Amino acid sequence: MSFVVNDSCLESLSAIAAQHEDWIIQQAIALLEKRVFKAGPKLLDPTAVRDYLHVKLVAEPNEIFVAVFLDSMHQVLAYEPLFRGTINSTSVYPRVVVQRVLELNAAAVVLAHYVPRHIMHLMCPVFLCARSYR
Repeated sequence: MSFVVNDSCLESLSAIAAQHEDWIIQQAIALLEKRVFKAGPKLLDPTAVRDYLHVKLVAEPNEIFVAVFLDSMHQVLAYEPLFRGTINSTSVYPRVVVQRVLELNAAAVVLAHYVPRHIMHLMCPVFLCARSYR
């Protein structure tokens, strides 16, 4: 008995495997968050903020603008991706950010704009040219 496997079958298997890997990565991130950042982690210094955002954003494939809302003791109330970008831009509306701050009654907010490395390599020459013309 022999099986014939064509290219479309291999592609669909590859896609399923990639989805499964993505699910495993998301589960690992969630587990890591539970162990490292217990409920409502405190972000008391820039290093803690960097580590927290790194865990949240490392698997993000696209440009994204996020907010981390904090209480008066710098404990995380919420982490929210507010805006998603395209290959060359992200629109950020301050009104939306302020609305969420007021809804959550946050005492502080950390704003982060994440650009994945594979996109940044494409954009770097543009930034260098823009700076040289100023």
